[in-house]
Amino acid sequence: MKAFAVEQLSAAPPYAREIFDQLGMRGINCGCGRYLRPDCLNVDRLPMADEAGNTPRPGSFARVHIDDGIVYYMQHELEKTFPLPDATFDWGYSEHFIEHVSPEQAIGWLAEMRRIIKPGGLLRLTTPDLRKYVEGYLDPAGAFFELHTQRLEAATGNKGSVPPRRAWMVNQIFRFFEHQWIYDFDEIVHAASSAGFDRTRIFQEEFQSGILENVAMFDFPERNDETLYVELMV
Repeated sequence: MKAFAVEQLSAAPPYAREIFDQLGMRGINCGCGRYLRPDCLNVDRLPMADEAGNTPRPGSFARVHIDDGIVYYMQHELEKTFPLPDATFDWGYSEHFIEHVSPEQAIGWLAEMRRIIKPGGLLRLTTPDLRKYVEGYLDPAGAFFELHTQRLEAATGNKGSVPPRRAWMVNQIFRFFEHQWIYDFDEIVHAASSAGFDRTRIFQEEFQSGILENVAMFDFPERNDETLYVELMV
């Protein structure tokens, strides 16, 4: 993210749903890191401090002024209850977050998303796809692992850093990056149905393709080779 300035807003929890409507926040982007999106509340555990040292209080949200507009940010531990009213947002999005918490915490987070997204809305989540790794391990041609090796080395800028061993490639998705649980589609359905979602309204999607085009376009191209895309209707 380019240079930015943080403006703490006076609103404090418990929030009224109308605040988010007035500010044009139609959705919530969970586990955003520094990739702040427009028209939604961006949420991550990381503090967001500008060059002047301004940073929002944890659990409150701030207006972040960037070169091409305004976005909104809240520092919050995603596995905890959100200080937000029921049925606040039209949609939710999460890019590679759910694998970083325990299965029990994931179910709690999904239940929170179901609570704060309006009936008829949707949650789109992405996560490394266990099936792709298992199929890649068994593929004699090694096509997926060859592509993913290139992606990993491009991300680190260190060519030759990925060992040419299939067991290493499978183990790294479980053990690196503070990952705690790796999902296939059926495992997402299990977690989501445990959180109260209707399993008949959970759909596997493709990269940058889904019910809401503007939300699907959040998907990062750098991860599309390994990623599972799922949409859950509330």
